[in-house]
Amino acid sequence: MATLMGQPVDRLPVFAVLGAYGAKLTGVNLRTLYSDAAAYSAGQEAVLQTFGFDLVMTPFIYTAISEAFGGETAWSESQAPNMKRPGIKTAAAALLHPLPNPEQTAGLSVVLEATRRLADRYKEQVPIIAVLPGPGIMPSLIIGLEQWIETVMFEEELAGRLLDHTAPFFVSWANALLAAGADCLVVTEGTAAAEIAPRSLFAERFLPYLTTTFTQISGPKVLHQTGGRITHNLDLFSGLAGLVGVAVGSRDDLSEARRLIGPDMNLIGNLDNLSLPALSAGQISEMSRSCLDAAAPSGHYILSNAGADIPLTTPPENLRAMLSAAADYSAEISGNR
Repeated sequence: MATLMGQPVDRLPVFAVLGAYGAKLTGVNLRTLYSDAAAYSAGQEAVLQTFGFDLVMTPFIYTAISEAFGGETAWSESQAPNMKRPGIKTAAAALLHPLPNPEQTAGLSVVLEATRRLADRYKEQVPIIAVLPGPGIMPSLIIGLEQWIETVMFEEELAGRLLDHTAPFFVSWANALLAAGADCLVVTEGTAAAEIAPRSLFAERFLPYLTTTFTQISGPKVLHQTGGRITHNLDLFSGLAGLVGVAVGSRDDLSEARRLIGPDMNLIGNLDNLSLPALSAGQISEMSRSCLDAAAPSGHYILSNAGADIPLTTPPENLRAMLSAAADYSAEISGNR
């Protein structure tokens, strides 16, 4: 947490998104992990004890949001759940749907209870990181991504009305996570990724919602690219209230990202998620070292995977290779080797 808040640290921190991996370590199925706050908390405890990454994560389960708007979830034993179908078919219909109360909606209340359990166990020991979708991409969880993009492209006024309608839910969900004990929010804003929207569209139609909603959320925030490229927008984020870091994609250049965000903002990334189960531990170590050489000398850097949950097929030794690379780097620069 010290790195995120710009304070001195004794070693270079390493993050890994290992929500689902907790099920693998504790022997429960993924449906149980994400439906039972105690099971999820036990999974994070197992992840921390097994590897020792510098965070614990609250449940990274966006289907809890789609379900809150009537959506249906597709469960799998090999990956975190995905939305099977949205609960609402059109933007116009979504405007008539009341916003859910996080404390009174089944899936969201499980996320909050798991957050409280993690806070009870780890507050002031290791950062408790919560992940939530940004205000620009939030409607895709309500009406589906294809319908949302179609509305943005061809019904601008209606898209704006839906963003106005759902922004208060984004704010209330973010503040509920902080109140439950989260130390920092990672906001995954898909519309900031080059694969979803060009810079002009993001700047004109979505960035204003990040600007206005961030002022209403009282905790530190990291902006995440959801697996795409974000370099083209990095110079736009400096004025966002409470922004302490940016997580860049695996195809973004770390040196260029540092130049664009400036010397004081935390830079997080950017190991390719798909490489983690496919390559050897030695290759992961080399990739980690490449990231460290590019980004660590400037400070305010956290080595991390660049996407969502790390695949369950990732060997434990590959995860440990990330930690070893960072430890070796820290030892070298401190003159201990």
